Amino acid sequence: MSVEAFEVHSKNLGTVKVLHRDCPLCGRNNDDQPELGYSFDVWTLRECDGCGFVYIDKGPDYAALFEELSWETTTKVEEQRRADLRPITYKASKLTRARMHILPRKHMPTMVEIWAQPGPVIDLGCGDGAQMDDMSPAFTPFGIEISTELAKSADQRFSVHGGACVNAPTLDGLKSLADGFFSAATLRSYLEHEMHPLPVLQETHRVLAPGGVAIIKVPNYGPLNRMVMGHKWCGFRYPDHLNYFTPKSLRRMGEKVGFTAHYGLTYTLPTSDNMYVVFKKDGGKSKRYSSCRGG
Repeated sequence: MSVEAFEVHSKNLGTVKVLHRDCPLCGRNNDDQPELGYSFDVWTLRECDGCGFVYIDKGPDYAALFEELSWETTTKVEEQRRADLRPITYKASKLTRARMHILPRKHMPTMVEIWAQPGPVIDLGCGDGAQMDDMSPAFTPFGIEISTELAKSADQRFSVHGGACVNAPTLDGLKSLADGFFSAATLRSYLEHEMHPLPVLQETHRVLAPGGVAIIKVPNYGPLNRMVMGHKWCGFRYPDHLNYFTPKSLRRMGEKVGFTAHYGLTYTLPTSDNMYVVFKKDGGKSKRYSSCRGG
């Protein structure tokens, strides 16, 4: 059933077209439930009464996404919101971003080499494709990107290595691809933005070969920092972050479409605002499991 777009009047973004969202995990309508205290402006956060998933109950109409709700526009609004909330600590945080490099950061191309068999790899929400620059020659880069300009840049990058970029909303782009073609998919800082995360994971599962893996990075709604900072937590971004995952809810969403979830020792640290998961499609061996078993 199609959902009609409607207009909301944001204090910071003006009039924008949005679509109503039921719970992205279980499909329950939670409009009769109290909104969470983390809501901001017209962006209402709900905690599903059925499964506990946390999400914003309206999302951008894709047709208007790069007009009213471009990344550049919402970034300016978000930076101002954070500066207003914590004027001293936010400025200090920007000046000391080098602290983020104290612990080694996980590198998607490296994770692909660890977990995936050689073959084609698709990056969902690939931007200009730069993230795939360091990919081993054993992997052929592909991507899906909704921005026409960024998709053109990514396509030029990928075509040199025999790959390509599809210019479309992610769900539409995935539906245009063949079953079982990819050895891996990367979703780096993407799934929290996706209007339809469950169908996207379902289509990702379909286009992966048996034993293929989806490597995912998202903000972690469950860390100590969010509990301490409350509505000032750095993981809130309105309206760009539509979905707020915990390790449990992300696992449930992946398992719902047929994946098995694998978390490394440092993938879901309670002190980290981000988390990683590797979803594996059963029916074959990922590189990591194959090498562990000597074959």
